[in-house]
Amino acid sequence: MSTVRSAQYAITVTRQRVAVGNSGGSKLYLHSHGGQNHAIFIGGANVTTTNGFGLHDGLTNEFYLPEGAELYAIGESTETLYVLQTGGS
Repeated sequence: MSTVRSAQYAITVTRQRVAVGNSGGSKLYLHSHGGQNHAIFIGGANVTTTNGFGLHDGLTNEFYLPEGAELYAIGESTETLYVLQTGGS
């Protein structure tokens, strides 16, 4: 059975885990809304504002997250990240 999970995170200058891939993998929809382009960066457990994938403010990004993979986020300041995760169980 597929699952749907939604969450909001206050992304700060401290890296935090925002998703783990469900059994069979997950589709993630990430939306940042804070007023600054590239204020949130995503990646693995070692993500920084230097090596992370920057999210454009106001846009929704779609990603596939393999089963068991962990996604982290870090910011240049405090920004809101909205996460919708579907698939797997």
